[in-house]
Amino acid sequence: MVLAGGLALRGATESSGGSTDPAGASSSAPPAGSSPAGGTEEGSTAAPTKERETEREKGKGAGKDEREKDGKGAGEKPDPDSIPSSGPGTFATAGGGGDLVGGSGRTLTYVVQVEDGIGIPAQDVAAEVERVLADERGWTADGKVGFRRVSGGASDFRVRLATAGTVDDICGQYGLDTGGEVNCNVGQDVMVNLKRWLLATQYYADDVTSYRALIINHEVGHFLGHGHEGCPGAGRPAPVMMQQIKGLHGCRTNVWPYDADGRAVTGPAIG
Repeated sequence: MVLAGGLALRGATESSGGSTDPAGASSSAPPAGSSPAGGTEEGSTAAPTKERETEREKGKGAGKDEREKDGKGAGEKPDPDSIPSSGPGTFATAGGGGDLVGGSGRTLTYVVQVEDGIGIPAQDVAAEVERVLADERGWTADGKVGFRRVSGGASDFRVRLATAGTVDDICGQYGLDTGGEVNCNVGQDVMVNLKRWLLATQYYADDVTSYRALIINHEVGHFLGHGHEGCPGAGRPAPVMMQQIKGLHGCRTNVWPYDADGRAVTGPAIG
């Protein structure tokens, strides 16, 4: 179920460290007779909604120290041909849990899951996601929302790293065409394409970690109800909700919704 602002109700019930049902599980499927609830990053075959759209993005901003210490695969890119294009559609959930980060207004819980068989530990991905959501330049900067990672029971949303084929399957249940290339946010799921997680894009050729921050911030932004935005002016930082893959239009790359002084980085609404 989706609230008017794009916020999904609690619903994930996977246990810690276990595997979930295949990609077609009922928790990912739209209600019978419903309209698509999301959108692809580009080349959508279904009209995107204001509540939940998607983005393949690029930008900079994680910083050298973060690039050196974060996550499996952040230091070097694999051979594209070595990345599996499909998987079983079942997921391992990162165990343990994280501290509450952010404001006291509302707390959103989330789980981090990695598709079985892709060779990346769920715990490594969870560490990166936690870092991004805890950053002072992230969505918690307004003091109105907080995040806490859990490993079982009900959660508000799921961050799921999966092969292109599985992303296509889950996003396709909502009428979205991710084309084996891009990420999406549908229902309670933030679906991250394995290719994008490992290879980034041209703007992120030397900074995969920052690209990962942009993926998480952009798609979680859609989950929070934010739509796409445009460039606010030449030389200014691109909003995290901007479709930077389609061009920066004079803006500078940026991966955070707020700047270091706590000011929102925004642009004109699109769509």
